[in-house]
Amino acid sequence: MLVTEFLDMEFIPLEWAEDWDSLPAGIDPPRAPTTEEVDTILRPYRSDVLRWHAMNLFNDQTCPALLRTHYCTDEEEKARHDDLMSEWVDSDPFESEAWWAVLNNADLFNFGSEWRRVYEILPELAGPLEPEVDDRMRIPRARKAEDLETFRSDLKTQIAEAKEEAPEAWRDDRDTIIDSLAIGLQKCATRTYLILADEEAFRSGSLYVLYLDGFRNVIREGRMDPEIHDLFGVIGTWMETNEFLEGSTVGEKYRASAELGRELYQLTEEELADPNQ
Repeated sequence: MLVTEFLDMEFIPLEWAEDWDSLPAGIDPPRAPTTEEVDTILRPYRSDVLRWHAMNLFNDQTCPALLRTHYCTDEEEKARHDDLMSEWVDSDPFESEAWWAVLNNADLFNFGSEWRRVYEILPELAGPLEPEVDDRMRIPRARKAEDLETFRSDLKTQIAEAKEEAPEAWRDDRDTIIDSLAIGLQKCATRTYLILADEEAFRSGSLYVLYLDGFRNVIREGRMDPEIHDLFGVIGTWMETNEFLEGSTVGEKYRASAELGRELYQLTEEELADPNQ
């Protein structure tokens, strides 16, 4: 229950995430748990190793987690998969700076396709990766409304131009055009991202990248092409330019006609209408 409540919080108190020694005046650090509380409350929920992962994941502001969700039982396949996982882990930035971000344990993370189960034991993974603080000393999970407005205005301008330049294309495939033009809004709304080593990743060598909002909904998703992409490049590109993985597609809930897409884009009936009507 507490984990669910934490994941659904719209604002995270600054003192939960900040280095306690650098808290602003007037903000008191939370009380440290006693040894008895650790033994009777915290440790039964998750091991010291998981809590170590959680501490680093919650305080880091740059590196996504690499989550392995597939663990083969066949010894030969398992050895091949372990070797491939080692190749991914040994690449920057995980090997040199952020090996705590590698979640690779069959006893803990054998989720198969149900990767969202990781939030039950590591809710800190929900981010945000690059938090900002509001005037009430809280970290908002969602992007502030004023940060979205410029991108939303740009989208409306681009839509008007697209309707004028290609009215037939708009009529035939309006939502696809909107999803493509809204990439600026999608970037702004993204709060964290997650890299999955799932069954397909071990079959093809192609890791899966999920770009998520503050409430764990997929904004965009795509599979890396091992001939083109590498982890260092994908992570570095997002850190420097907030560019999505090339070839990624819009998540189902963020499509133009879906609930979260409509909420993010905020297009009127007039803006959506056929230009010839």
